[in-house]
Amino acid sequence: MNFYSYRNFSLIFILFLLGFFPSCSQKEHPSEKEIRVFVYGREDGEPIRILGQKQINLDESPEMETLVLFQSGQSEVLSAFRKEGSSWTFLWKLEFFLKNLGPMYYDGKQNKWSAGSISGIEKTTFAGDCLRRIVLAELPGDNFNSVFIEVLSEEPPLGLFSVPMGYRKGKKIWDGYQLKEHEELKRSKRVEFEYSAKEKSFRIFPTNPNYSQEFVFNGWEMIANLPMQPVPSFVSLDVLPKFEIGKESLVTLQLKNRGNYVSLTYLSLSFPDVGSLRLANETQGVRLYKKGDIVYNVVQNKKIPAEYPLLEVTKEGWANNFRYGIKFYYTPMTTDNPRILFRSTYKFYQEIISIPNQYSIAPYERDQQGFPSYILNQMKR
Repeated sequence: MNFYSYRNFSLIFILFLLGFFPSCSQKEHPSEKEIRVFVYGREDGEPIRILGQKQINLDESPEMETLVLFQSGQSEVLSAFRKEGSSWTFLWKLEFFLKNLGPMYYDGKQNKWSAGSISGIEKTTFAGDCLRRIVLAELPGDNFNSVFIEVLSEEPPLGLFSVPMGYRKGKKIWDGYQLKEHEELKRSKRVEFEYSAKEKSFRIFPTNPNYSQEFVFNGWEMIANLPMQPVPSFVSLDVLPKFEIGKESLVTLQLKNRGNYVSLTYLSLSFPDVGSLRLANETQGVRLYKKGDIVYNVVQNKKIPAEYPLLEVTKEGWANNFRYGIKFYYTPMTTDNPRILFRSTYKFYQEIISIPNQYSIAPYERDQQGFPSYILNQMKR
């Protein structure tokens, strides 16, 4: 066999193999049609222009997820998908709107956003016109990434401005629109932010010592880390054995102060589904209120009889990054998944400050004392 015959034979053999064995490569993201059906629930509509995609872990499952950034009409969407076999599963979407989508750049000398683009200020590869910057980072206690974005918005009288937003597993944990009245944003039209991989926290206006502010994650939402303020943060909630009507379980809550040192903090655990409650032997600084005991209601500004059991913990001398555990026994009487409400309060001079509060973006309920409280069961890991 001469060289040319051998080459022809090799080519035919390779083509045979390619035809016999299907390609191992998979689509990096869903098709435009699939995206439209997943996100908008229909096959037709505005054309979809995919701006970029990134594969990364976005929740506790070991499988990787795919983030797809695309434009459709006047909206810009960051959507998350997971590949399962040969098909895609839609997880969540973040959709934002601008009246006029198009190239924009920030003019640092004039402190404003301008239309168009100039050399040296090109946007990053994985970014859009409305979503100016996308940061994928881990939060404390997580082994997966959350999504933080710089969003461009337009509202009178501010005009065009940008703020940070944060999402964990598709749920909002940081709302930069709450900074719209910030003095520095009104001047600069942009809330810059940076991520500290060591502290796993974010800082806004990092180069401005007058306005620089750290935000930390407490398990529910990003909290401004203020002087003389503790930030009791969720670490774990263990229930042994699991809750069952009429049976007692040992509940262990672990918290960490991700804020600053405080001499006195009050931690409250409420049980609106009633049930039976008793303290563990080693528990100190904890007071148990049973149904009918007198408690103070901050809204009514008076003492009232308790409608359901309550634990009040007095924690003294809590330093930054130190853990604190609370143990108690609880017997549910009406449901196998009883709600447990959690909040913290501390005194700042003559004012009582609570976390969460009316400005919180995480879901909360008001307890029998009138305070907003997180739903602790939703954080069980």
